[in-house]
Amino acid sequence: MTQPSHRLLLLTIVILGIGLYSLDLYLPLGIGNGVLYGGLVVLSLASPDRKIPLLVAGACSVLAISDVFLGVRFPNVPLWMGISNRLFSLAAIWFPVVYAFQRRKIEEALRDAHGALEVRVEERTRELALVNQALLGEIVERMETERSLRESERSLKVSQQELQQSREELRALAGQLLTAQEGERRRIARDLHDDVNQRLAMLAMDLRRIEKGDQADPAAVASMVRSITGRLTAVSDDVRQMAYRFHPSILDDLGLTKAVRRLVDDFSASTGIQAVYVHHDPVSPVPTDLATCVYRIAQESLNNVARHARASEVEVELICDEGRVTLSIRDNGVGFDPLQVSQMRGRLGVLSMKERVRLVGGTLDVTTAPGRGTHIEVDVPLAGNAHV
Repeated sequence: MTQPSHRLLLLTIVILGIGLYSLDLYLPLGIGNGVLYGGLVVLSLASPDRKIPLLVAGACSVLAISDVFLGVRFPNVPLWMGISNRLFSLAAIWFPVVYAFQRRKIEEALRDAHGALEVRVEERTRELALVNQALLGEIVERMETERSLRESERSLKVSQQELQQSREELRALAGQLLTAQEGERRRIARDLHDDVNQRLAMLAMDLRRIEKGDQADPAAVASMVRSITGRLTAVSDDVRQMAYRFHPSILDDLGLTKAVRRLVDDFSASTGIQAVYVHHDPVSPVPTDLATCVYRIAQESLNNVARHARASEVEVELICDEGRVTLSIRDNGVGFDPLQVSQMRGRLGVLSMKERVRLVGGTLDVTTAPGRGTHIEVDVPLAGNAHV
């Protein structure tokens, strides 16, 4: 309600109140005037100010009571009837006020209850949102756990397959090693029997001839002795070469770096392939088993270059420091497909070299591709290997 409307309402109530009071003074209506005063109170309830109905009801009550003393009296009307009429008038005046205030209290209580209900609904909604969020997090965590479990199962299957493949490769390698050992033993036995033994037998026959004095000419005897000496030297060289295949004594005599240099020089001289050797001398002696392993890897790698790589250049780098030994062999040959090589049967190849390096606690990496050459890198820690 606007301010002018409110003022008009108050003015109307005042004018009507004066009129009703004047009418009650000169024309008593009994209970009817109380009902009319109640109409003024009902009209005052339209005011936004809660004090106005109380003021109007109080003023109407004063007017109704004053009329008892100031209004016209009829002698034939008993006093109790007039008092009863005024009491009914007061009831008619205050009933709308009491009803309105009770209604407002009920409305306020309903608003408070509605507000409390909204608060409870909001709290419950937040609780449900938190529960839903926690449930969603649990679902996501469960899904992540299931995904991790599936990945672990796949990784386990792959690991089992790789383990099974490694076992099969090791069995094949063991069989090939046994076959190679038996073949090497037969070859050595054949060389000793068919070559060295026959040559020693011929030398023994020549020595017996000298012992018997079949040659009386000193010059002929001297020539025969020189021949025997040369043939003995050749036999000694052949026997030394056989022993070298079992254990390169040059490692014991010269050490790892010089032994690899001799190996590279011999490789370049025998194959015509240009070979570059770079090395750092070790600060302390390299363990025997480790030196033998590195030497054999270099030997096998250079043999593979000579047989398969069709390379024109080879670079060999040997680095020995306090912590580890690193061997690098790089060629510019035709390269190969590592997957095809790993599936080939009947040859030792890369697998045998990796197994040899693994036994001394090292690693061997092969980087190659068809047409891009081959790079073999061996890394072996010195820790855990006994020095000699």
